[in-house]
Amino acid sequence: MDWQTLQTLLLWCTLINFGLYLLTVVAVVWFRKPVVLIHLYLFSMEEKEVMSSIQSYLGRYKLMITVFNFVPWLALWIMNNGY
Repeated sequence: MDWQTLQTLLLWCTLINFGLYLLTVVAVVWFRKPVVLIHLYLFSMEEKEVMSSIQSYLGRYKLMITVFNFVPWLALWIMNNGY
């Protein structure tokens, strides 16, 4: 696999993961009550705990997208463009 193919792969991974992240954020914002009710039923959590765990999950997911997809893509982009 050459550098250009790897760079394209990482770009698509970044875009797809960011799209999933945005979809999750929109789903949690628009469907907050059903999400909380499902978690209450399945895990016997309070609403504050549910929202806290969702925020923690979203923060970690965003960090993983940045560290494992965006930063390697950016490094390859810088290498290929000679900066």
